[in-house]
Amino acid sequence: MATVNAGKYGWIFSTSSLGWNPGVRAATTGSSMWNQSTSTNIRAVSVFYEAGSKGNEWSIYQTGYTITDLKLYYLPTTSTTGSSGAGMKMALVKSTAQGNANADLALTDFNNFDDTVNYAANDGSIGNTWRDLATLSSVDLNATAITAITGTGYLKICIMEYLYDYPDTAPTISGTYMKAYGNFSTVPYLSFTATPIGYGNAVIGVSAANISEVIGVATADISEIIGV
Repeated sequence: MATVNAGKYGWIFSTSSLGWNPGVRAATTGSSMWNQSTSTNIRAVSVFYEAGSKGNEWSIYQTGYTITDLKLYYLPTTSTTGSSGAGMKMALVKSTAQGNANADLALTDFNNFDDTVNYAANDGSIGNTWRDLATLSSVDLNATAITAITGTGYLKICIMEYLYDYPDTAPTISGTYMKAYGNFSTVPYLSFTATPIGYGNAVIGVSAANISEVIGVATADISEIIGV
């Protein structure tokens, strides 16, 4: 399995006394942020009853090949709480911030995501939960994420809290506090299987890695190559 570290990653937070909407969920700018932190225990995703939040913006760069078995790895900490004591349920959607995955987050990126484009199952399952653990964890990314990374050469992911932020549903129980903490001394990274894209037809005795050595021969005429 190949791996590649996140080139840019960060978090944006917003708080407002105007409530969920229009104060927080529909805000177009954040109140605070960080980029490329190396803290061993820092809040990564959260929702408060009074404030709420948008999600993380993970910008992860990769190019080339046919990609399968795409996973996002991250290191949570035991400061995480929220979803039934097991951790914080999360949703991974398309980020529209950070250019071509080459810019830091800005406060004005607070609303720069598309929650109609899912990059994971986003089903509230244990596999889509930021765990209350201090153990390297992963979440499976879907075919839409694979298409994005192979089509553009990079992948930008926004991680949102699943129960309230993702469906845009205001918390109603006072004291609600969903929080995911991460250890960013380990930079988030992708793991995947990359298969070189080779010639689609068989040439006896020529490996896919060397098919470029067969120059200027049409598929219909490939049988004319003798003794290669």
